[in-house]
Amino acid sequence: MEDIMVNAKPYIDTIVNALFGLVAIVIIGAINVIKVKAKAYYEAKTTTEDRDKLHKIGAEAFAWAETIYKTYEGDRKLSEAYTYASEKLASLGISVTGDEIRASIEKAYIDYKAKKAGGKIAS
Repeated sequence: MEDIMVNAKPYIDTIVNALFGLVAIVIIGAINVIKVKAKAYYEAKTTTEDRDKLHKIGAEAFAWAETIYKTYEGDRKLSEAYTYASEKLASLGISVTGDEIRASIEKAYIDYKAKKAGGKIAS
């Protein structure tokens, strides 16, 4: 019996090592799947939060330009609001395109006009 155990020991060691390797591969695979899902969730959540901040800053920039530059024409107000929003977003580390900034300011303008006329604001 002892001879059988001595002769089988290298095979048992190989099998045990293979099982540990297999378990390690499964665990690493599961971690990678979780990592991919967590990254996708984080990016989606960050994008949603960044969009909310963009719209709030766009409205803030519109109100600021409308108040400070009330005697100026629309293009100048838009330019000032754009500059304000760009600097504010950059200070928060939010990276968006110029068109997205302008769209948020234009949305704030449309909401303002609608509210002033007694209508509903765009959602």
